[in-house]
Amino acid sequence: MKRPIKPSPIHAVGALIALLILGMTLPTPLVAEEADPVAKLQALLEQNHVTVLDPKQEYSKERLELGQALFFDPLIGGNRDVSCATCHHPLTATADGRSRAVGTRAYVDKGRRMPEGLRLVDVEGRDPVLMGFNLSSAAHPFTPRNSPEIFNRGDSDWHSMFWDSRCYQREDGKFVVNQARLTKTENYYQVVMPDIVENVLAAQAMMPVLSNAEMRGTKGERDSAGVHNEVGEVLGQNEEEIWAALVQRLMNVEAYRKMFKAAYPELAQDEIHFAHAANAIAAFEIDSFSFYDSPFDRFLAGETDALSEPQLRGALLFYGKANCASCHSGKLLTDQKHYNMGVVPIGPGPNEQEDYDLGIMLRSDYGLEDRFKFRTPPLRNVELTFPYMHNGAYTTLEGAVRHQLSPGSELDNYDAGQLEPEFRGAVHNSSEVVKLVKKTMDPAHKIPAYYSDEEVSDLVEFLKSLTSPSARNLESTIPESVPSGLPMVLPFPASD
Repeated sequence: MKRPIKPSPIHAVGALIALLILGMTLPTPLVAEEADPVAKLQALLEQNHVTVLDPKQEYSKERLELGQALFFDPLIGGNRDVSCATCHHPLTATADGRSRAVGTRAYVDKGRRMPEGLRLVDVEGRDPVLMGFNLSSAAHPFTPRNSPEIFNRGDSDWHSMFWDSRCYQREDGKFVVNQARLTKTENYYQVVMPDIVENVLAAQAMMPVLSNAEMRGTKGERDSAGVHNEVGEVLGQNEEEIWAALVQRLMNVEAYRKMFKAAYPELAQDEIHFAHAANAIAAFEIDSFSFYDSPFDRFLAGETDALSEPQLRGALLFYGKANCASCHSGKLLTDQKHYNMGVVPIGPGPNEQEDYDLGIMLRSDYGLEDRFKFRTPPLRNVELTFPYMHNGAYTTLEGAVRHQLSPGSELDNYDAGQLEPEFRGAVHNSSEVVKLVKKTMDPAHKIPAYYSDEEVSDLVEFLKSLTSPSARNLESTIPESVPSGLPMVLPFPASD
């Protein structure tokens, strides 16, 4: 077996003399790039079409006040016990800090909001969730996925929402939502949003109020004051009836009648649609949760010393060797496409008849080859929005990074102990399930990849450079009260 020849210093000097004799020059650009990591990163960013974000849109004061009230008011929840803010709260960085969210009819156990009917008890010192407790057994189970953050969603490049992109803007400009229907014929599984809807974020705001587990509740339920849930009586596929029932609720409150009139003075009361409420909610989210002062955003704006040395090294890895930018691309740090990254399944998905969350396949015309595919998440303020992945499988940023660097091997060795107790028994990590997940993974993701601890640390530091100092404390976005007079619902119990 021939061994590769290792050039000696004499060989190197000889090669240099030969180049000079022939009038050739050394590859100075490469030398300059290595000597100037800032210039190298700038070149990589240009190559990857990474630009500054769009400036924040301007909205009227009246529209923003209405949107803030609606965002925090449990009145738009069927049982009047959950709001948009419950799962996207400013105190938890516009998410909720849980692997999977808890919607309507929750109760508090050991300092955590838990689904109705799911009671954790110790049996001879053992927690039943560790023995395979079924998360779907509750009357209103955990919602199937992790609550996404909602930072910087007003940018014009956004054209989809949700982990499976079921809410998106079609080529004809209309906003649509893919629902789970009995047929895959496009006109039947797509709900076309009213033309009133202004952007994809407003289209998203139309949806949680339709979900039994998230906000709507079901037939026959009453709120904590014994008031009938008329919204839950409507058949789930009659979206317009549900929206109309919620508008009627809002119009029964004098303060809301005045606020809608101030925000939409051109409309008569009987012309108000829930889409107008959704537009106001989206306006509030865009105004309150769009930030441009992270070290990375300052670097993009020309502040070349905004990144620390570890962050700069991490950025070069992100856009270079680690190839993170192949999916976390552009100014949004997501290509809004879908991949199976080998994340361990936890509990059932939106279709409770399936043992696993099949991702984009459930609400689209995608086929079996697309099982376990989810949309690439954006990364701004990712340091603050743990836990990570579509089901909150990883509770630390380092753990999420290590998984993304070597998905196949991390799936093989997943540690369920990092999860809250109620989720551990729902982890599907048997050899059969792991094999099923790997079946639709990109072959390259199955091959173990090796990165040093320093490289992982540098990548984590780069991700921290995406944190806006302004996003660390969002208390100023929370109103003192809401027009309905109902108590605002936190994603966690209020401290004493």
